[in-house]
Amino acid sequence: MLRAVNKHRLLTIAHTAIPSIITAIRVLLLIPVWILLSHGRHDVAAAILLAVMGITDFLDGYVARRTGAVTTFGKIFDPFSDRIVLIVVAVAALVDHLVPTWLLVIVLVREILVGVTVLADLLIHRHRNDVVWIGKAGTFGLLLGFPLVVLGDGLGQPIVKEAAVLLMTVAVLLLYAALVFYVLNFVRTAHQEELP
Repeated sequence: MLRAVNKHRLLTIAHTAIPSIITAIRVLLLIPVWILLSHGRHDVAAAILLAVMGITDFLDGYVARRTGAVTTFGKIFDPFSDRIVLIVVAVAALVDHLVPTWLLVIVLVREILVGVTVLADLLIHRHRNDVVWIGKAGTFGLLLGFPLVVLGDGLGQPIVKEAAVLLMTVAVLLLYAALVFYVLNFVRTAHQEELP
């Protein structure tokens, strides 16, 4: 009986861990992507890995919702992982001059601002912001744009690279709209705590 209970509990833990494992894979893929990009290999391999990272961003949430494996840890780990991925990939792209510097600077500033806002909301107000669809759409746009930039650069196709930069610019606009939502949510939560 005890063995059956332990087996059931282990299966439950494994079931709820699958989305977070997918998220962890996304973060771990940063290592080979960084190596490929930092050694001047803007090639198909780096683009494929970046695309896989983008797919895992969709897949982890999809699996969590479809299988009932949504956890508080996953709701924090996934967006935190997105911040890490976007910052590291943006820095790699900045070092390799793959996209305009202005675009990468506003991506990096936005990611830092979101990280600070969300962390402050969590620490000060004990409130966790759920991810908003407009932010997910922006993240998706960046995670799609980065592999296209690398692919266009590696294959010598400037039109692909230019289209990717345009896509990323639209994605950044969406991400800043999500940032406004997070800041307003922070202010709203602070205001509600002040009310008697």
